[in-house]
Amino acid sequence: MKQLLSLFLILFALALNAQQDTTSYVIVSDIVINGNNVTKDAIILRELTFSIGDTITVQDWNEELRVSKENVQNTTLFNFVTFEQYNADANVVILNINVIERWYLWPYPYIAYSDRNLNAWYEANDITRFSYGVEMKYRNFLGLKHDLDFTFISGYNQNYGLSYDIPYMTERQCFGLRFGVGYKRDKEVSYRTENNKVLYFNGDDEFARQTAHVFIEPHFRFGYRNKLLLNLSYNNSLFHDALSALNADFSNIQGSRFQYFSFSAIYKNDFRDEQNYPLNGHYFELMMEKIGFGILETEPDVFYAKITADWYQPIKGRWYWSSNLTLKMSDDNEAPYFLNQGLGYKNDYVRTYELYVIDAMNFALIKNNLKFAILNPVTKNIPFIKNERFGKIHLAMYANVFFDCAYSWKMPEKHNSFLDNKFIYGTGIGLDFVTYYDKVIRFEYGVNDMGETGLFIHFVAPI
Repeated sequence: MKQLLSLFLILFALALNAQQDTTSYVIVSDIVINGNNVTKDAIILRELTFSIGDTITVQDWNEELRVSKENVQNTTLFNFVTFEQYNADANVVILNINVIERWYLWPYPYIAYSDRNLNAWYEANDITRFSYGVEMKYRNFLGLKHDLDFTFISGYNQNYGLSYDIPYMTERQCFGLRFGVGYKRDKEVSYRTENNKVLYFNGDDEFARQTAHVFIEPHFRFGYRNKLLLNLSYNNSLFHDALSALNADFSNIQGSRFQYFSFSAIYKNDFRDEQNYPLNGHYFELMMEKIGFGILETEPDVFYAKITADWYQPIKGRWYWSSNLTLKMSDDNEAPYFLNQGLGYKNDYVRTYELYVIDAMNFALIKNNLKFAILNPVTKNIPFIKNERFGKIHLAMYANVFFDCAYSWKMPEKHNSFLDNKFIYGTGIGLDFVTYYDKVIRFEYGVNDMGETGLFIHFVAPI
């Protein structure tokens, strides 16, 4: 009797263990995609960390869904992405992916100021410094995530260009290619920096700079969050004769024509929940660029490397933290003035120092943000617009406190700067609006270490 009882207990334990092993797994029996009227299924399936027929532990399933949804959303092909799962059996699921596609063909009216930022344009006090035209962007061309860009901009600074991006050229969808040509004509260019303020030369009836360029950019995607971009370009610039007289270091050569090849490599590791306004995750980028290879007589000899690291962390409830570290290091060769961009250009600036530049070849920059969600991301429907691509929008609003600091060194030999080799900082408060098609509008008021205050407006996320 004891032997029978022991055998029964063993069989019962084995059956219970087998049942636990079975129910601890999820089997993906089917993936159904809805709403992709233009986008091919393969483009969406490429972003999933699992495939039909995969067996995944229950512990890993929710994380796989979260990462996959972020991957699909970060293709920037869709306004909204939702995942819905249905149990066909105890441990067999069918996944429905519902997407609302964006409008992919955009003839953008182009009106832009001709300065580094809006505050610098306002300080110039010249409303004629505007460029205008049209940018034709065809996103997701052929439903294969191809990008076709055509630029026709006239006015103060003129820009004409054409580029085409094929993200996937192989069956494994890991290799892509982007290429393009362009021609720019600028009425006005910066020719020198005095007391950390940019001085501009206006060619009046002539253009101060004319540049033609052509580039080819192969790119490689490793897994889901890693990418390597290689860029080879040729540039041919013709400058106004007066520029070399105004600044002998403007181009570091005799004559007004400047030709050079450049090569850059950019590695990106992107684990942000959203690319345009992230709240969680991290981002790392390493860029190395070599300008000039000694092939052409007018080529410079410049090399620099730049590291960007971003960190985003939800704290609790509506509170969030974000930080950025940017480090740029150059070799010992002095770059021509028109190629040397230190602090104060693009997104490399200390907030409250928008009106200044530091032409240092090396710098370290730290940005910090503590933000509170006044309005958590919500979805709204505009009743009189029936098309979901335009009538369904998301809104969010964040109040934030910021503190930025930087240190720069290795200035050009001939310079007039009071901010180099010095620790600078700025702090203040801000209000961020995030809305329609990932558009961001920022209003910030702050004070820097010189005691200067100001209101600043930007159109990208702070970090």
